[in-house]
Amino acid sequence: MSEEDRSRLYAWFREQLDERRAEYMMSCLAPAPLSDLVTKEHLERVLSAAFSEFALNLSDQRDADRKEVADQREADRRQREADRKQVADQREADRRQREADRKEVADQREADRKQFADEREADRQEARKRHRWLVGIAVVLALEIVAAEAGWLQPLTDLLAAAF
Repeated sequence: MSEEDRSRLYAWFREQLDERRAEYMMSCLAPAPLSDLVTKEHLERVLSAAFSEFALNLSDQRDADRKEVADQREADRRQREADRKQVADQREADRRQREADRKEVADQREADRKQFADEREADRQEARKRHRWLVGIAVVLALEIVAAEAGWLQPLTDLLAAAF
């Protein structure tokens, strides 16, 4: 503010307020020498340079951010591919395991059927032997009863006693 502007402002404060208040108001406004005042052109140059630097920094930051985002996308894509491959490998391993389990179960079922058939055949053989023994015992008893009724039992017991 020039000295002339300060004088006019002081005069106006004195008209509006009293002298004491006008002096107080002027003391609040520090005087600045004319050489320290900024011209409009200088301010525009400084602000233009600052804004240019700021825009350049923003552009550099934007480029860095784009590169970072592109790198992250590429890393994510590679991770997805790796995950897909891992899932596909796991599915294949699971499929092979299921096939092996099915084969193992089928082999075990076949072995169980064979074992059951062998056991059933052994049981049939044993049942036949028992049946033959029962039929033989029944025939012998029937013959003893018939022989006892016919009176032939004594010579037969003598014959058996001599044989053993």
